[in-house]
Amino acid sequence: MGEKGLTGGLVDFARRQPAVVVIVVVLVGLYLSKASSGAATRAVLVPGVDFSAPSLLTRNRTTYAVGVDPRTPDAISLLSSRDRRSWTTLPDALKTPPGWADPGGGLGPAAIGTFDGSYVLYYTTTVRGLGIRCISAATSAHLDEPFVDTSLAPFVCQTDEGGSTDPSPFVDDAGRAYLTWSSPGRSGGAGPTLWAQRLRSDGLVLTGEPAVLLRPSLPWQQKRVASPSMIVDQGNDHLVYSAAPELNGRQVVASASCTGPLGPCHPAPKPMLTGGKVGFGPGGAHAFTDSRHRWWLGLHSWDAPPAGAYLPTGRFVVVPLRVRDDELSVQVKSLTQGRVRPPEQHDSHLGDHETRDDHETRDEETRHEETRHHETRHHGTRDHETRHHETRDHGDHAREQNATDSGGHAGPGMTAGG
Repeated sequence: MGEKGLTGGLVDFARRQPAVVVIVVVLVGLYLSKASSGAATRAVLVPGVDFSAPSLLTRNRTTYAVGVDPRTPDAISLLSSRDRRSWTTLPDALKTPPGWADPGGGLGPAAIGTFDGSYVLYYTTTVRGLGIRCISAATSAHLDEPFVDTSLAPFVCQTDEGGSTDPSPFVDDAGRAYLTWSSPGRSGGAGPTLWAQRLRSDGLVLTGEPAVLLRPSLPWQQKRVASPSMIVDQGNDHLVYSAAPELNGRQVVASASCTGPLGPCHPAPKPMLTGGKVGFGPGGAHAFTDSRHRWWLGLHSWDAPPAGAYLPTGRFVVVPLRVRDDELSVQVKSLTQGRVRPPEQHDSHLGDHETRDDHETRDEETRHEETRHHETRHHGTRDHETRHHETRDHGDHAREQNATDSGGHAGPGMTAGG
């Protein structure tokens, strides 16, 4: 080859390299996006679990679900899972209710927050002598140990608002902790209300004054707003909550955009989830992130339409949640059947974040990541060779495409700072 030919060849080679790199990057990006999007659309129905208002958090690649089953109203149940499909029953979360609680009043919605390495269980119980439900707080150093409540009085109890229930802790972008809850209201009063208040860094003391997040303002909210769950994502504050036009079990899941962690919040004009594949009358939804920082909702629904005093069997469903700058949406393309292992299959010696099955087999997310990495490497190498050859013929005429999927960062239950 002559001097001119060599120089021209090098120039042509150099000019083609960016095109090859761009094409390979775009192809790999498309592959990863499709894989991520597909994994995030599988909702899970967990049979045999009937939490009226489930709450979930993820710690060390394990998701925990806490709630009260109406068949065992005096216990706060705790489940764990590595893939949101296969769940293990753990020992009851609460050791003993405090002395001020009515022993026959049962327990209600609960949620767990993480503060400086320890855990706080916020839960609902009936106040002895008052006949209303209020919120208490119990602590534990480990999730596999029962929470202990040494309180002498309720943590939150708005007697003039008909009580306080549905607690849910969250942390804002600055690391400040808050608690949200709902009150049912009293006849002639303000009606059902969603609240938020700042928490001390250990989660055991409320500071400042409670702030109103939202009250009913739309026809489908009139009889009930409850189960608030705050989402803090990339500087945006969103509220997930339940609402109902009548007290007949036919509730919906809705969202609102908030001006800050203490509100006020402005409801979306229509509910986010009214039924479909997840079941009838969905509600009690709680937002959480998995170990890959994707948003999900844990919620309650019915196997059949509720009608008046008739309430069918309840179900526990986990659905993917899409978070955008100005809106939330649920995408459910399919419903996967989950399962629950009995307590005797849990091995406490494996620690907070493993069950025996988890110890013996890698969880679904790990297998998915490794498979995707292997396929991506093989796919990328093959495409690099193919596209390098095609680039000789097509030069810079290759067109680029890009597909993106939303993501989130630390959500409810993450460590709080002062």
